[in-house]
Amino acid sequence: MLSKLVNRIRGNWLRRRFFLARWVNGKVPVHNISWLPDSFIVRRLAGTGVSMVENFCSAEEAEEVINTARGRLKKSGVILEGKFQETPGRISDTARLFSADYRHETLYPLMQRASMLVGLPYTHLEDVYVTRYKEGGLYNEHLDFGEGFSTDRLYTVLLYLNTLPESQGGSTVFPHLNAAVQPRVGRAVTWTNKNPDGSGHFEASHAAFPVRDGGEKWVIQFWFRRYPMQKPIPDIELLQARPGIPLEEQDTLPDGVRYTDEGG
Repeated sequence: MLSKLVNRIRGNWLRRRFFLARWVNGKVPVHNISWLPDSFIVRRLAGTGVSMVENFCSAEEAEEVINTARGRLKKSGVILEGKFQETPGRISDTARLFSADYRHETLYPLMQRASMLVGLPYTHLEDVYVTRYKEGGLYNEHLDFGEGFSTDRLYTVLLYLNTLPESQGGSTVFPHLNAAVQPRVGRAVTWTNKNPDGSGHFEASHAAFPVRDGGEKWVIQFWFRRYPMQKPIPDIELLQARPGIPLEEQDTLPDGVRYTDEGG
C-alpha cells in the first residue's frame, strides 16, 4: 500500500508541469529543425571538440547581413581591466545587429540555426555582432570566455559571410588543437567554451590570422550563455506550427522520396 501511495504522489508531481503549462499557456522555445536550410552539413573535426558546418546560410543571406552591417561599423576592442578599449592585438571593425535597442530581421533565421547547433534557445544569446577584417586585420590568440560576467559563455558559433582563398589568409586557427579553418561563405565553426559547472575549455583558444593581399573577411559571432540574455522576438514565425502542404508533381525532392497521389 505504501509503495502505491509513493508512486501516486510521484506521478502527480511529474504531471505538475503538464497542468501548469495548460493554465499559463506555456510555450516551448523555438529552435527546431524547421529553420535548417537544405544541404546543412555538420562535420566533427576529429577529436578536437570543434565542429564545422557547411551551408549554414546562403550567399544571399550573407550578402544581406554584410550590406546591413556596413553602415554601422565601429572599431573593435577588447575588455581590459574591466574597460572596453582598442588594442593592436585586435584589428577589425564591428557592427551590432541584434540587441535590446536594435534588431535586424536578417539575423533571425541565422540565430535560430545557431540555437539548434548548441541546443539552447536564441534568447540565451548575447548581443550579436558582425565583424569585418580588412587587409592587415587580425585577432591574436584569445579565449571567448572568462571569469567575469562579460565573458561567461558556454558556446561559440562563428559564421563566415564571405570566402577567402588561403593566399589571402584570414583563417581561424586553434593552436592547441592543430587546426585551421579557412573562411568560406556559409561555413560555420562551433565549440564549447565553458561547461555548465564552470570548468573551461582552454584548449579552444584561437586566433584570426591576418588578412592579406587586399582581402576582406566578414564573420558573425554567436555567443551563448546558460541563462537568458535577450527578450523574445515578438511574433516570430513559428515554422514548426505551419500546416503541411501536399506535394505536387513539379516539386523538387531529395533521393528516396517520390510524389504519389495514391492516398492512404
